Amino acid sequence: MSANQNGKGFRERLPWTIAAIAVVALVANLAWDRKTEDVAADEALARLTERLDAIEATPAPPRARTMPGSPGGIPGGGVDGDSRSIMGEPQSAEEIAAARDRQLRELEARFASDAADPVTGPDTENLLVETISGETMAGTGLRPNNVDIACKQSSCRIVGSFERMGDAQDWGLFYITAAGGNVLSQTQMVFVPKPGGGTEVRIYSNRAKG
Repeated sequence: MSANQNGKGFRERLPWTIAAIAVVALVANLAWDRKTEDVAADEALARLTERLDAIEATPAPPRARTMPGSPGGIPGGGVDGDSRSIMGEPQSAEEIAAARDRQLRELEARFASDAADPVTGPDTENLLVETISGETMAGTGLRPNNVDIACKQSSCRIVGSFERMGDAQDWGLFYITAAGGNVLSQTQMVFVPKPGGGTEVRIYSNRAKG
């Protein structure tokens, strides 16, 4: 066999040899990747198991404690409807009513002890009356019945009634917002069910200091 023939045969076999080597390399690479993925998966699973064990060993956080019907820091509001005692235990209807009556007596006694203000009190009362029929409150579509507004030297009391508790709650929150912090501050609301049906909202606020 001549050298030319040998060189020709080698050149013909070269592409097949290169292809075979590439296939072997590809198979080896796939095998390595699969092994690497398996190891990574095992490590990830081990880390996940450790985290789950740590979570299970962590004690649950204590439940939030709320005063009876205290929405957004306004005692006696009852907007969220969560009737629970300071220890987080459900209260009976009698306990809820007793707490409401106690709060109402305290707020009413505090307002009664405030000194009268015949000089600036009437102006503040007129402003609060105008707020009820103002543009902001008119947009709510809510209007109380049997409105009574009285202001003394340091505090004001706003009373109104609604057929539905939800309307009384919504109106109370809208009203103190519409009145503004330059008029009222430190507001507390009590929602009192009326014997004949409906709800009376009683708003007790400090007069803002100018």
